[in-house]
Amino acid sequence: MQNLSLQNKARPALDAATVKAAAQLACDDIYDPVNPHAFGKLYRVGESVCGTTQFGGVLYVVMQGTELEQGADDGQLHFSLQGWAADFDCSPLYHPQLGAVHSGFFQNLPALVKQLMPDIASGARVVVTGHSKGAGEAALLGALLKLAGIDVIGLALFACPHPGYRRFAAWLGENIPGVSLRNAPAGLEMFGDPVPLVPIDPYVAPYPLTYVDCAPEGFERVMSVEWHSGALYIRGVDALD
Repeated sequence: MQNLSLQNKARPALDAATVKAAAQLACDDIYDPVNPHAFGKLYRVGESVCGTTQFGGVLYVVMQGTELEQGADDGQLHFSLQGWAADFDCSPLYHPQLGAVHSGFFQNLPALVKQLMPDIASGARVVVTGHSKGAGEAALLGALLKLAGIDVIGLALFACPHPGYRRFAAWLGENIPGVSLRNAPAGLEMFGDPVPLVPIDPYVAPYPLTYVDCAPEGFERVMSVEWHSGALYIRGVDALD
């Protein structure tokens, strides 16, 4: 398992405190109902929701993920069809600097960047973060902000589906420090949260996966999708150095 301190040729690694702060924002506060005390401003473009907040000398740009919904009939958790429509639209879109990227995650981001840019102060140090679909969008949004001249100092991605091809992952590795976390049982990484493993090749993870091991309670631990819970990622990150 990798440590949270990931090195990058362009900048020092993200520190654990920053990743833990991002986990709370991305895996809890940004989900509906959005915590009104956590964000200075919210942005909505299509089904994409983004919140910003500043503390500790860092501006956090937080993308909302897609929540699991409890079925009225069986009480089990199911993916929201509306929220996951963008996830299923994984046809590649070619970007001249980033290569092939996930079109569903990318589609709302150019308009979002236009909304964000006037509100990001000159010289601001920015961390972009998200959980689940929000992490896939966050990886691409961080790259677009970087290309627009924003000082993106890191990406903190939780349960991130694959947002692009190898060229995109290589670009991130050269330009933005980051961590991409997956929740899975130690020694049984073929089990656990399935979302950070899809879409399949030629899509790849944005960074080498860093693992946390925070199991659901009771019988739910045998259900892979239950390992996707944002609350488990917060607990898993809190347990890491």
